[in-house]
Amino acid sequence: MNKNSNYSIRTRAKTFYFASFFFNKNIKKEIATLYIFCRYIDDISDSGNLNKIQAREKLKDVIKDLKKLKSRDIIVMNFIKLMIKKNIQIQTPLMLISGVMKDLGKVKLKNLEELIIYSYKVAGTVGLMVCNILKVNDKELKFKGIQLGIAMQITNIIRDIDEDLKRNRIYFPLECLTIKNHKPKQILNDKELQKNLSKDIEKLKKFSDLIYTNSRIGIYKLPIRYRLPIALASRLYQEIGVKIRNHNYNIWNKRHYLSFVEKLIKSIVVAFEIFLMRNIVENKNIEKKLNKILFKLSSSYCD
Repeated sequence: MNKNSNYSIRTRAKTFYFASFFFNKNIKKEIATLYIFCRYIDDISDSGNLNKIQAREKLKDVIKDLKKLKSRDIIVMNFIKLMIKKNIQIQTPLMLISGVMKDLGKVKLKNLEELIIYSYKVAGTVGLMVCNILKVNDKELKFKGIQLGIAMQITNIIRDIDEDLKRNRIYFPLECLTIKNHKPKQILNDKELQKNLSKDIEKLKKFSDLIYTNSRIGIYKLPIRYRLPIALASRLYQEIGVKIRNHNYNIWNKRHYLSFVEKLIKSIVVAFEIFLMRNIVENKNIEKKLNKILFKLSSSYCD
């Protein structure tokens, strides 16, 4: 059995698969290679097949392979070929792996800054690598790609709170919580705590919406052949948050997703938005905040 088949975008990233339909064959294949690598890295720490020590050692092996540009692992080797072909700087996937390694320790984010840093590592880096695949070299557009990855990661965090708590993890910044000093199991077994946390989710969603909006400015500056699939991926992911809001932020024991019909309707809306090229007002405060935090981590998008 093909190892890559276990990491199919079609089965494991249905929202992005739908959006990727609008890429040409070569770009779609390269993005699939990137996705398979990212999912593989995530699964090393998250699948439960390895204990924490084993997972950490396996991730260290991947790091060694990336540095020597050679691997016996077909997934890693395929990514190395992509990395060379698309001039992806090695610090970008290494940053991704460092973020995933954080999941192997005690997950506790103190504030929004730590959330942004974590989200950059595990998702903003992916946005940056997609920019390489699309041959986007403009500094501003690369930064917008990073922002989109961060916004999408925050949506993931909101959607998966229940699932993460069951794994004794919480990626919600402590400064944004009205419930204090409660362990994951307490929250899972207390309806009142869940109700309070659902209220906190709204604040985080609004924060992610500001980042989505700022990133969209960059999307509308992309070459026309890339504009629709990226704009669609952005909008579909953001709509997951909208759906959660419409269900009163009830994420307990229910995973929210968009149906095929909902995706189709949103595709038409996004196509009209691109055609009309509506003006978007950038949130300067968010832009400065993200730039200040991320510049400490990596200046690769500024090179």
